[in-house]
Amino acid sequence: MRAALIATLLAISAAPVQAAAEPPADLPGAPANEAAPATADSHADGQQPASIGAGPHAPAHESPLVAFALELAATESHAQLKAQYLATTDLRAVTFEMSRNPPPADEDCARTLGASRFAQQYSRLASLHDQLGDFEAAIEANESASACQPRVATYQASIASAHLGLGHIEEARAAIDRARAIDPENETMRDVRARLDFIQERWADATARFRLQALDEEIGPYLREYARCYLWLAQRRAGMRSPELPEEPADLEATQRKQWPTHILETLRGELTEEALVQAIREHGVSDPREWLTEALFYVGELKLAQGDAQSARRYFASIVNLRVLNFVEYGMARAELKKMRDRDAVARAATAATPAR
Repeated sequence: MRAALIATLLAISAAPVQAAAEPPADLPGAPANEAAPATADSHADGQQPASIGAGPHAPAHESPLVAFALELAATESHAQLKAQYLATTDLRAVTFEMSRNPPPADEDCARTLGASRFAQQYSRLASLHDQLGDFEAAIEANESASACQPRVATYQASIASAHLGLGHIEEARAAIDRARAIDPENETMRDVRARLDFIQERWADATARFRLQALDEEIGPYLREYARCYLWLAQRRAGMRSPELPEEPADLEATQRKQWPTHILETLRGELTEEALVQAIREHGVSDPREWLTEALFYVGELKLAQGDAQSARRYFASIVNLRVLNFVEYGMARAELKKMRDRDAVARAATAATPAR
């Protein structure tokens, strides 16, 4: 592994670094530049799907969130381009330093005096690859970091998160089990484990874990609200018509109660329309509305699954892939959901083909 990694470091330090390229996912029913149709997530199989090529006015039949995503997909994201430029610049600096002073082989790293420093270098390398959506490279770098410091659970949890983004569910579960064996209280491990339970549709486990996060005062109201979204959806996906949520702290300021992502939770609960959610993103979105839109598409897409509308859910998740906000967990979660849908479609086709005609 070390020889291949060092060769990669040398190549990267000598050439411009680019974000991991991934062709856009087609939205079924949306206009495309190519004549050949493609499924919403055919890019994950290595195929080259047609780009969505939406103009300034999205089709009227689209849902508000998907229509907004089509609108943004037709424009450049200066904020995302800047973020990718900064990440590639940092990646070049890290890889150049590591190529000048190569770390020892993985099997020897833990026995060296500089093991902690080498692990931190690998961890930084993994983080930058993760920001650029190169989950395979992130896994490789985290594995080297873990070889240098085997008793740090965060590295295994990060490996699990990257596998989750690739749709490698079994590999993600194995990595999270290793992280839990090292440190069952590790915060990163607990977060990834909860999301993995959600993706694997272990609703009782996901509900319990997100309930704990929703009650954790140490993470602050902003992150607790995301946990409340997951908690509501886990119960709804499990069949509960009126999911229960913990009461908000009595001392929570009124301004905080209306901050993002409260708008998403209100939409899930039917207290805010999807049109109003889009308007909130347009008016108050951070430096790049793609970021808030990516989050909104994921949670509302999960609501569509809870309502039994898998076709619409696929459109929401495919829109996330097209927006390419690579460093958001919702991007990886959407890819994992699309991978599950593709696998289920393949099983259904195989079952149909094996059924003899009457």
